[in-house]
Amino acid sequence: MNRSVSFVIICILAFGLRPVLAQNPPFDPDEGTLSSIKPRIPEPMVFDLIRPLGAQRGEIEVNSLFRFSPGDRPRRLLWAPEIEYAFLEGYGVEFELPMENGGIDSWKGAIQGTLPGPWKRKFIQGWQVLGEKSREGGRSRIDLLYLAGARWHRNWSVFSMTGVERESGTRAAHAFLGNYSLFFHVRDTVSYGLESNIKGRGNSGRGLLLMPQAQFRKSRVNLQVGAGWRWHYGTSGLQIGWRLSREF
Repeated sequence: MNRSVSFVIICILAFGLRPVLAQNPPFDPDEGTLSSIKPRIPEPMVFDLIRPLGAQRGEIEVNSLFRFSPGDRPRRLLWAPEIEYAFLEGYGVEFELPMENGGIDSWKGAIQGTLPGPWKRKFIQGWQVLGEKSREGGRSRIDLLYLAGARWHRNWSVFSMTGVERESGTRAAHAFLGNYSLFFHVRDTVSYGLESNIKGRGNSGRGLLLMPQAQFRKSRVNLQVGAGWRWHYGTSGLQIGWRLSREF
């Protein structure tokens, strides 16, 4: 399956759900780079969420993350078109096609929920379950994550994703996962952040990514851009990324 076919599939799924969306309009058309409706905390760029925590039923988003490392040989563009849908208030699902250059690398799906709590003011929490299966070699993984975010100041907020990953292999192995991000809010449509991704050894090796980033929102189109440093299993180098999203 090539890039054109993948793009068509995503578009068909998105527009096919538009009648549902028409009956349940979005809470706000500018939520594509937020991790929570309230207290309005930005969303990490590399390890994104399935719609914001507290999302309204019927919200739909189509987006893709693009990443490349200038030092890689041969050159590779990693990108992942996906569609996200909030099927109940505070609950969402997604389907994603992780790709390398023009070919599909794996299949990926996830479900996410918002947990009860005093989240309407300064704190919000939730959970996410993610599964991915490679097209080659039968490799697979399942991630279980606890999500938490806090906004203690008009300009500052944090968001965390902490959990465990189960990786297949000669013998299944478990690895720690952590995503911890700090954000500075310039205004409602512009934020800056520092995202960190940590992975334990497992079967695929330890990894760390530090990604400074900027986020911009304009109507229903949202853009996140960043450049940072990646360490993985004895190698390191610059990584550049951007995520473009569109809400319906």
